[in-house]
Amino acid sequence: MRLATAIPVLLSILPLSGCLGIGQSSTQSAFSSGAIALGGGLVGQTAFAASMPDEVKTRAVEAEFQALQFSPAGEPVRWSEDGYSGEVVPTQVYRVGSQDCRAYSHFLTTSAKPVKATGVACKTKDGLWKPVA
Repeated sequence: MRLATAIPVLLSILPLSGCLGIGQSSTQSAFSSGAIALGGGLVGQTAFAASMPDEVKTRAVEAEFQALQFSPAGEPVRWSEDGYSGEVVPTQVYRVGSQDCRAYSHFLTTSAKPVKATGVACKTKDGLWKPVA
């Protein structure tokens, strides 16, 4: 009899599990969505991007999203993964029409020569950063 009353309660809570933080973290899903919106990010524009493992590219683009979304101007977001590392530094947010935009730099380091990539991203109406230059 207890099982019969517990099942409806569990089923009513299940749709709320994402809101309650059960399962995948909401911060992690926000980073993943943000990284997807950035596409290959500045990392994808570098010469050695083709030789980077997918996990490294993902980590680098997630750092770009974190810098654009959360970091104060000039404050670096550092990352490292599997022998690669980098630092993403955003500028001050500015408006173009109705969009918030930021320039940012990504310094990538491997065993080879360090690389600096620069670009600009603007927020879409969905609130995600999209590279524009």
